[in-house]
Amino acid sequence: MIMTRSFYAICSCVFFLVACDRKNQTYDKPYFNFDSLVNEQVAGLLKDQSTIDKRSVFNGKEDESRFVPDSLNLSNELDVFRQLDIINKPLFRTSYEIRDGEKDTRSNLLIRSYTATVPSPVPVVKFYYRPSSRELKKIESVFMEKNALYATRRNLLLEFDDSNGTILLSGYQLHGTQKMILNDTVTFSVNVSFLSGKH
Repeated sequence: MIMTRSFYAICSCVFFLVACDRKNQTYDKPYFNFDSLVNEQVAGLLKDQSTIDKRSVFNGKEDESRFVPDSLNLSNELDVFRQLDIINKPLFRTSYEIRDGEKDTRSNLLIRSYTATVPSPVPVVKFYYRPSSRELKKIESVFMEKNALYATRRNLLLEFDDSNGTILLSGYQLHGTQKMILNDTVTFSVNVSFLSGKH
């Protein structure tokens, strides 16, 4: 498969702060266009005929499933990562410190990080990439939400693979806690692998 030009634009946005695919948007994307990333991955996974292998744990109760998703399934699976687009909203557009070229101590990858300098639902986003070709390999982030009814924290991880000649999601993880009013705190985790249907 050949990587589409629009996905090249997404990847370059990570490193050069170029706003990606601004059509039909109400505000610019100065940091990274998560909506475009999700849309491109949904299209790529459908083309790859990927199967979802999913394991979920909610307060100690496990559930496992494997299925071939349609576009709606995939959009729902990845919708949580669209929430990271908060970093682009006008309220936060100048509120992130950017650092690039940091070495990952656990691999041979480099890191480009966005760290909030003010309270934000997304305090940090880290992009891990291969130094030689600047290929995106994974994204780590945290999403926090609090209101009168509940408080939640999610640790998010997206992992990418390029073994088929294009950058495509190989899986994602999320885990965290949620505290509902008048209820105990619950823990949850989701681990998903995308298995190519073309092998």
